[in-house]
Amino acid sequence: MPVTSRLRRLLTAALPAVAAVTFTACNANYPNSIFHNHTDFNRDVGVLWTILLWLGTAVFIFVEALLLVALFRYRRRSENDRPEHVHGNTTLEILWTAIPALILAFIAVPTVRTIFKTQAKASADALQVEVVGHQWWWEFRYPQYKIITANELYLPLGRKVNFTLRTQDVLHSFWIPQMGGKRDLIANHPNYLWFTPDSVGEMAWNGFCVEYCGASHANMRFRTFTVTPEQFAAWAAHQASPAAFGAVAPASVPGAAGTAGTAAPAGAAAPAAAADSTKGPASSQAQQAQVAAGAAGASGPGSTVAAPNGPQAAGATNRPDGQNVATSAGAATVQQAGFVAFPRERMPAHTVPRTPLPAGLRFNDALVGNA
Repeated sequence: MPVTSRLRRLLTAALPAVAAVTFTACNANYPNSIFHNHTDFNRDVGVLWTILLWLGTAVFIFVEALLLVALFRYRRRSENDRPEHVHGNTTLEILWTAIPALILAFIAVPTVRTIFKTQAKASADALQVEVVGHQWWWEFRYPQYKIITANELYLPLGRKVNFTLRTQDVLHSFWIPQMGGKRDLIANHPNYLWFTPDSVGEMAWNGFCVEYCGASHANMRFRTFTVTPEQFAAWAAHQASPAAFGAVAPASVPGAAGTAGTAAPAGAAAPAAAADSTKGPASSQAQQAQVAAGAAGASGPGSTVAAPNGPQAAGATNRPDGQNVATSAGAATVQQAGFVAFPRERMPAHTVPRTPLPAGLRFNDALVGNA
């Protein structure tokens, strides 16, 4: 069997298999796919892209068909045969000028319409979100609710969202592949983007900086949650509520001889507990008063803390070691009905940002305080 014939048979058999694998991959729900649209913005762009794809495919097939016809019909069939040379054809020249003009018109009309729609200003009733890019994290401000979050974006279903994009340092680019188009953050020049989320999912949509901005550019990611209007209202009320601080469990602090194992408040530093006895009790009282004043100032009036994991049960607060302790009687409790916390264990691994710790950096879990 000739080699060319064998190769032709192998290619003929492999082509359907390659096509089947390719079509199977096209149907996969990849987390960063732009083909699964969850906003009106992406849907409008998707419709335009589909029109251009099919129109471009038709033009490609038509041009290639003409090329193949010319190659096979007018090819040189023998050494003595010379194809006829044709020069000048008014009808053909008009056609190859009119057809491209018609194609450009078909491309221009939907393109211009989509550009005007996506570049127009958002309506006055839109949810305003100010996006500030930092090296290398995202700051999201909700001026209508007086809320600021970091690397987590909450959006209500069915409500138009208007983003005002600014950068604090270098050039960044804001992009949520499944929700909105890429838009740059330029120094001293605010940019704008708006869309209306139309899908609620239990998983987070990935967001990225897609303009190189330095050493940790790849880690400059964020998560976007689309929730119902009721869930968004509960989340906003929770974020605006004062943080609940309770009494911290006493920690064992090594003291002077004869006082080892004495329990001291965790907010007090070890040197203050082991005060120099030569200075008398007045010095110890002054140190304790200073520590108490510092603890009170750390959570002064009017300060709020946005808890990333949702409201805690009544009478409990978060601690860095993961435990919950009862709040004091005067501490405010935060409990919002209908709030969805999106716990980490329910999220796919690719939706949880992970920033590697610098070499040599260690955390001491024993240091627990109210600051």
